[in-house]
Amino acid sequence: MASELIDQVADLIEAMYGKKARQLFEYLVSKGSVVPEEYIGKELGFKSNEARRLLQYLAEEGIISFRRVASRDKSLQGWYINIDNLEGILIARLRKALEKLKTRREYEDQTNIYFCPIDGIKFSLEEAISNDFTCPRCGSVLEEYDGSRAVRFLDKKIKEIRDALIKIGVL
Repeated sequence: MASELIDQVADLIEAMYGKKARQLFEYLVSKGSVVPEEYIGKELGFKSNEARRLLQYLAEEGIISFRRVASRDKSLQGWYINIDNLEGILIARLRKALEKLKTRREYEDQTNIYFCPIDGIKFSLEEAISNDFTCPRCGSVLEEYDGSRAVRFLDKKIKEIRDALIKIGVL
């Protein structure tokens, strides 16, 4: 399996669930086979409930799966990487993120937004008009929000995701 794909999936996992989830994913990749659940927490130094929670998150994403494995006198639940699904999962996640970012960027670019300088609450133009351009919470005069910084940030993230999709060969 291409280590670049593994790195991209690991980055995605870390962004979604944190460093420990990434560590767990990389551990399963390094093992290359089914690993009994009770060993995972011990070998990584995680509490068993924390390891179980992270395993469930990754399983819900379709990144890992489990099956029963025999060990001495008992049957254990073992976890393994769904290698064949990784590229599809990564592509689907990137596309979903790209669409959300595009939608948010369009909103930031085309919507007049006002905010309360005291509370920081944002209001659409319609909400600002209905409140006579005053904050309903504290009574401060609403100010027009400059979304140019947010638009630049969103443009940067959109470019990063597009570049990742191009690198994979999807765009």
